[in-house]
Amino acid sequence: MNKPQRNAFIVSKALRTFVVAAVLTAAAAQLAHTADSMIVGHIVGPDAVSAINLVLPLVEVLNCMGFLICFGANAMGAQAIGSGDKDKVARVFTTTILAVMTLGLAVSLSIFIFSREIVEALSDEPRLNEMAYEYIHTYAIGGWLQMLSYGLCLFVATDGKPRTVTKAVVVGAIANGLADILLIGILDMGVAGAAIGSLVMFIANILILGNYLRSPNSSYRLKWPGKSAFNIFTTQIKEGAPVTLSNSLMAVTILLLNHIVLTYLGADGLFLWSICLQMLLLSYVFIDGVIESLFAVGGVLIGERDVRGLQILVRHALIIIGSLVAVLMVIMYIPGLIGLLFGVTDAALATELNRVLRIFALMMIPFSFTQILLNAYQLVGHQKASVITATAQTVLMIVIVWVTAEIEGVELWWGFAIGCGIVLVIQLLYSTTKARMANMDISPVTMIPEQMEGHTFDRSVTYRTDDVYTALDEIDQFLKSASLSKDVLFDVNICCEELMTNIAKYSTGNIANRSFDVHFYIDDEAIYVTIKDAGKPFDPMKAGKMSDKNIGNKEYQHLGLRLVTNIIPDITYKYMYGQNTVFIYKKKSASNE
Repeated sequence: MNKPQRNAFIVSKALRTFVVAAVLTAAAAQLAHTADSMIVGHIVGPDAVSAINLVLPLVEVLNCMGFLICFGANAMGAQAIGSGDKDKVARVFTTTILAVMTLGLAVSLSIFIFSREIVEALSDEPRLNEMAYEYIHTYAIGGWLQMLSYGLCLFVATDGKPRTVTKAVVVGAIANGLADILLIGILDMGVAGAAIGSLVMFIANILILGNYLRSPNSSYRLKWPGKSAFNIFTTQIKEGAPVTLSNSLMAVTILLLNHIVLTYLGADGLFLWSICLQMLLLSYVFIDGVIESLFAVGGVLIGERDVRGLQILVRHALIIIGSLVAVLMVIMYIPGLIGLLFGVTDAALATELNRVLRIFALMMIPFSFTQILLNAYQLVGHQKASVITATAQTVLMIVIVWVTAEIEGVELWWGFAIGCGIVLVIQLLYSTTKARMANMDISPVTMIPEQMEGHTFDRSVTYRTDDVYTALDEIDQFLKSASLSKDVLFDVNICCEELMTNIAKYSTGNIANRSFDVHFYIDDEAIYVTIKDAGKPFDPMKAGKMSDKNIGNKEYQHLGLRLVTNIIPDITYKYMYGQNTVFIYKKKSASNE
């Protein structure tokens, strides 16, 4: 493997492009739910906020089902896109839609039928139970829509269109807000109106995303998976299990913490916890946005066998999540702001809420770092470490909050920060120990391997002509060291020269501090090449396949690209994450000379 000559420009730009869209998407979705609490808090009263909070674990159950079915499927789809396997992309997509439509409907129907019994098992507080039942009984009618909406959001974002997802969710959030005003404020439907408003949001999302999926630009097509459906389904369940466990444990955590707070602090304490929980869920806006970016961009990088890019991705993800959560913590320290948003008018309650929020905010940084790291573990195949970390975070948070509640003179609110801090320390000790014991070099923090098996070339290339030709010389030496046949060596060199010089020649704008990435991976069967640049959208394959009648015309400038498409037919182009991405697949010669 050559010495790394890779900078972070391309990978970090892909991450930023995806994170911005993903955070805006998650923010719009979460604010739509938070708006329900705000509106019912102002119109119906604080008890309505507490009632919705009581049944939030059931909403999390639907979330978890969506995670279980769709998250792993999306990771599989990303890797298939990265390796250029269009047939597998179609089969994974179709299997996922079928699973959501069957299992999603079954879970939603079960909650709808048994909602009264479930609410009575969750709480024995008469002043809250009826509103809690009314909310979840209505919401369960379209719970499967939530799962379908979530899955489509993941697929479209991973296909390089996170802004389309943002548009869909923003439109859905606006529809939800308008429905809340109509149903709660005008028609006086109370918490049932809030539930219907959420379902309206999911329907709007599905309509917009479905329109993109039907377009020619979409990588996804419906194709009956046949006998492979079972294998695809079991694999995506396995891939999605750690994330699902983490979210399932979140539902369990909310349920148990509701009980602890209600036992020790009563209904007023539960209201304070409900606001803190909304802040925690708001932090999930950032966390989920970064996690989705990790699995989408990281999945493609894994499909490309690009370990160096994966290292850059995770490092920048940790920096981004730390910055975003720090901003949220500052907001929580602004006196009276959060109470005003949730309709707190009592001066004593507002003062107490402000004090509690400042204690609760201390958990945000360790909590968010743990979440990003455990998902990084899963991304590179350390599922057990991911599962153990997610479980430890839940168990320790619940136990320490309970212990602090039991200790006289110590408030339970401190238990949140202490529990999350302990988990992060244990997590870092575990990953460091694992790195020292591993047979191959891995990061002591993220557990990402330093290299993959196989022959790898990895380089960032500036837009200067001299650097392009220096890189081409290095590529030629790399290919020769792989003992390829003369024909394969010639074909790959010609294609890389034409594509790379074309990028340098036609790039415009401020390119002084920019670069494009070239990545090679060679195994026993084939050569995989990925070239990425952040210029304006340009499909070299489309330009190269111009009809023969245009040859000789003054406008015809891409004879070299036409040669490329004739030499190596297995080249695909995709504009994704704000970048032009060219995937090249070339089988090795049967007899190397």
